[in-house]
Amino acid sequence: MKLGILVISSYFPPVPGVGGRRCAKFVKYLSRREELNVHVVSAKNTVKHLKSSFQTDLLSANFKHTVLPSNYPYYLELLEFSKANLWRKIMFRIQLFSIKKKVEGNYWDFSVFWDQHFKETIPTIISQANISKVVVSGPPYRYIKYAVELKSTFPDLEIILDYRDPWNNFNEPPPIGKERTTYERELEKEMLQKVDKIITISQFQKRLIQQIQPQAAPIYVIPNGFDPEDFEFRAKVPMTAKKVKFVHFGTLHVLKDYYWKPFYLALLRLKNEHPEVYQNTEIQHVGFTPPQIESFIRTHNLDVKIHGILDPFEAYNILNDADVALWFKYDKSEGDFATKFSDYIAVEKFMWTFSVKGEVTDYIEKHQIGKVFYRDDQKLEDSIFKAFLEAQEPENRLFNPNFDNSAHNLKDLSTQFLMAIKD
Repeated sequence: MKLGILVISSYFPPVPGVGGRRCAKFVKYLSRREELNVHVVSAKNTVKHLKSSFQTDLLSANFKHTVLPSNYPYYLELLEFSKANLWRKIMFRIQLFSIKKKVEGNYWDFSVFWDQHFKETIPTIISQANISKVVVSGPPYRYIKYAVELKSTFPDLEIILDYRDPWNNFNEPPPIGKERTTYERELEKEMLQKVDKIITISQFQKRLIQQIQPQAAPIYVIPNGFDPEDFEFRAKVPMTAKKVKFVHFGTLHVLKDYYWKPFYLALLRLKNEHPEVYQNTEIQHVGFTPPQIESFIRTHNLDVKIHGILDPFEAYNILNDADVALWFKYDKSEGDFATKFSDYIAVEKFMWTFSVKGEVTDYIEKHQIGKVFYRDDQKLEDSIFKAFLEAQEPENRLFNPNFDNSAHNLKDLSTQFLMAIKD
């Protein structure tokens, strides 16, 4: 009999954003295995004008997909992907006021109203498909609680938490008050102990979990990685005379303004003080760029190509042609190797990493695969400005040709992921 696995992920294609990538890639590879019967439950895509760039990966994947409404207030859910207007601002205030009255803890968790699905639709899927393993990928995290509650109906069901980002120790969500924060922290401690297994992306995350809950379920580290099939087209880019290209891959989060603002202000200085270098410098964004960042770029009259979400083949071709890849990290994730890191090393791109000092920055400097700009640099804008000038010389943007990226191959990591599920 085939092993029945149910993957529950709110951010799963066609929902846009990098949050769906990890699940999409693992589902793609797991669904190819004859011994597995893979089902996915995800939230409906309410962002009608955008779709996930990872959707193409799943066209030939052999799994059953059930899409359920999020039941989350529409104008709050669209916040990141919509441009503000008077109507949206009014509805935002009304819906925010309403949800604060209805929800304990973090009202920005898009899964707070998913409990009905775990009482109705999901138990039917578990019974009919003979599911024995449920992988719940967060964030969001509230539905971890709903998944654990399934064990009262299915006592032999194994609940596996794929813990991709910190639950309560991140720059997001916005401050929600002491009482609500306490609720979320206690819920996290409870769930980390009640799930059967935890899969996380780094030793850094594992230590964080153990600090939060010393009695946590067994923890397996399966890092993010690159999909070799995304890069089968890849050919070495010939060293011809062209502009020096900087590419940011994936979603550029507006709350990282402590990095992207100095970056673009340094670019503005380059435009004013060294126009010839500015003309030879090209900045491109591939992926979602929030309206606030687009507005900042337009206000300062900077020449930046914003592509938005592209077909994967087109997106990876742009990255492949880059000279420098940009990575703006969250300050509280100094030990996490994000998915974009895997993409960058897959095509051997020298990366400019903006971060506090930690395992990631140490790794990059040790292996000579990029340049690091530290948050505590009191003259960060000056440092970036100087680096723009230095980047005109090819030797200042060379990726270490001896670096081995095999440990980040998603095809192999999917086997490790399955072994952790089966263990």
